[in-house]
Amino acid sequence: MLSSNENVHIVESLGLIIVSHNDLLNQQSVERVISTLKSNPFFSKEYFILIDIRNATTGLNFEEIEDLSNFVFDNIDDTGLNKFAILASESQLNKAVHYVRNYRHSSKYQVFSNLEAALHWLKVPQDRKPQVEIKLGHLNC
Repeated sequence: MLSSNENVHIVESLGLIIVSHNDLLNQQSVERVISTLKSNPFFSKEYFILIDIRNATTGLNFEEIEDLSNFVFDNIDDTGLNKFAILASESQLNKAVHYVRNYRHSSKYQVFSNLEAALHWLKVPQDRKPQVEIKLGHLNC
């Protein structure tokens, strides 16, 4: 079960799953999100995922990030999910990029510091950006 610090929202019309972390980002919080997604029938469809960690605290060291990368790979490799965009603050970029480098299919993951670039990479039309911003704002409350 998700805590109030992790939120998942599915925007069916965009084929987009938005995940927001608002507190401590660690393996347990990622496990909660993955188990929530796995129990959802949309998880097996060809959706894109936008993961917003800008409001998260990432106390993970590089070894823990590698472990987390392997954990995520082991748990989602057989799903229909296409691409993951990680939206990170400037201070989180190094850790997020390190995560992507350790992920076995890094072409599925990219790290962004702004929403426009993330949406472009996920092939979400820019005119839908306000809708995504509203959802992110709601999830980050």
